[in-house]
Amino acid sequence: MRPREVARAVTPLELFFDLVYVFTVSQLAQSLLEHVDARGMAETLVLTLAVMYAWFMTVWTSNWLDGDRQPVRLLLLGLMFASLLMSTSVSEAFGDRAGLFVIGYLSIQIGRTAFAVASFRGHRLHMHFVNALVWELGTAPIWIAGIAADSDVRLVLWATATLITYGGVIAGHPLPGRKSPFSSDSQIYAEHLLERFRLFFLIALGETVLTLGNAFAGQPVQADRLLVLAVAFAGTVALWWCYFHRAEEIGMNAVEDAADASRIVGLGNYTLILMVIGIVAIAVGDELAIAHPHDPNTLSTAVLIFGGPAIFLLAQLGFMRRATGRAPRPRIVACIGLVVLGIATAPLSLLAAVIASSAVLIAVAIDDTRAPVSPSMATP
Repeated sequence: MRPREVARAVTPLELFFDLVYVFTVSQLAQSLLEHVDARGMAETLVLTLAVMYAWFMTVWTSNWLDGDRQPVRLLLLGLMFASLLMSTSVSEAFGDRAGLFVIGYLSIQIGRTAFAVASFRGHRLHMHFVNALVWELGTAPIWIAGIAADSDVRLVLWATATLITYGGVIAGHPLPGRKSPFSSDSQIYAEHLLERFRLFFLIALGETVLTLGNAFAGQPVQADRLLVLAVAFAGTVALWWCYFHRAEEIGMNAVEDAADASRIVGLGNYTLILMVIGIVAIAVGDELAIAHPHDPNTLSTAVLIFGGPAIFLLAQLGFMRRATGRAPRPRIVACIGLVVLGIATAPLSLLAAVIASSAVLIAVAIDDTRAPVSPSMATP
């Protein structure tokens, strides 16, 4: 374990670990692209929640550990390989690779938590990890049962396991007759965790740029496709701006001023998960528009093109509201505008839909630019 008084920056190994999830986000987007319907969206949502849980619980656990110790390094490398197995199976998790996905996922969850149980002996959080291990072992049969089930039952089983998993985290992994031993603790390294969040956000956003580039490179060069590329790229820049110019500033200031930094970090984690879900939807919507700019904007594509930005902004809205006590009005207006535009562009093309949704994101970014920046976050 890391000594209580020692803080640290993100290590190269932690960055190396996160790189696996560049591929993971890509696979999630590819899976959704191949099944742009309600069923495909439900499957992608379950898989995204599972993958993000595996990532953030690994990040949270390693936050307490000394990254320079050899056992910790070996743990992260082992979890990295398990993550790679899981990631290579995402696109066929509801097909022929269900078993490999579950093997990778459970290896991460059970292996990491068992390591923590051994490492935290004598520490006040030891029993928390014992409880967490019981929860992970308890949900494992549900994941395993889904392997042999047909795709419909598998979706129900895995969605149930995911809900139980997140419920356990939110409740603090209590057990019958023994409430959660976890409580807010000043030893949580908020700055380190927030740095991991921002780096993962860049990974997810970078995947959007790669998706745009690959989609355009695979199509004949035409003016309408070039326009979609330019507009979608501007929307991606707006996502980046909304996070780093405004949301991150608020998060850092809230951590500095909060008596309970763990509350802010926990909220930031769930905000990140929702933003990643939104980014995956945006990436798929943009790719569809580049490939078929004049196709009609159907209900499914409207959910991606307008729902993705709405999820992204709503996640930030909830975080800002809890962190500052104030709901940023521009994001409220933007979410309402996305709903209205999603309906208004129904008879129009995907090109028109992407232009409309990107315009909303750009407008929010411009408003963030006009908002005051605290001196500590201002760029020299």
